[in-house]
Amino acid sequence: MLKRKVNFDRICDVIPNWKWGELKVGLKKSIISNRDIISYAIWVLSEDMEQFDSVLELSIAEEDEVEGLLFNLAFKEAEKDLEMINSKWMFAIIYDAYIHTNSEIYDVIEDVYAEFEYPKEISGLIGYMPSDNGKSMDENLHEYIKIGKNIWC
Repeated sequence: MLKRKVNFDRICDVIPNWKWGELKVGLKKSIISNRDIISYAIWVLSEDMEQFDSVLELSIAEEDEVEGLLFNLAFKEAEKDLEMINSKWMFAIIYDAYIHTNSEIYDVIEDVYAEFEYPKEISGLIGYMPSDNGKSMDENLHEYIKIGKNIWC
């Protein structure tokens, strides 16, 4: 579990498009809460969306009903690669810290690194890991943010 609480509303301001399966992973990892999922359902609810009735039900659900409703929505989506989902979550958390708590960015990155089981993708952003490209951690971070923004934002 992450040491710092993630502000999912703020994350949605920069990465607005989330799949239900991605939210399911976020819930399982305790990155987001049932309340965050209800808020997201309210935010994205529109009559022309797929699974309107299910999303409407989720938007008015009690917190103890969220997991089952979310899992049903996720089940109806095309399955996405878990590695890609984890990459999106890592970027979202790191980018949010980069924007809002830059003084703690490397603490957040170390926390994310541990939470996601030490992915090579962000190992160049960890102080005790050797750099495999000869760049500083700051240079690697700026590159990571630039690439991530092109993919996810």
